[in-house]
Amino acid sequence: MMQTQNQERFDRLRALAPVDAVQAWLDGDFGIGDEPAMIAAIRRDTRVSLSDDDIIDAVCDAMDEGLDASACLERLTTLR
Repeated sequence: MMQTQNQERFDRLRALAPVDAVQAWLDGDFGIGDEPAMIAAIRRDTRVSLSDDDIIDAVCDAMDEGLDASACLERLTTLR
């Protein structure tokens, strides 16, 4: 992954609650290189055990399917 272009935004995203990080992702409220911050925030939900790539894929699938943040996070906790 690329280096973030905005450290302040990266830190803000990393500090989000898991569902808020998913919402930011679904809304496109992030920049190049910020994915690791959102993944770190999502992983604060200890039920999420997917790899980084699987989290990215699942969030992208949720976007395509029109899921909201809560439903997407729930899916992240149940996928293995």
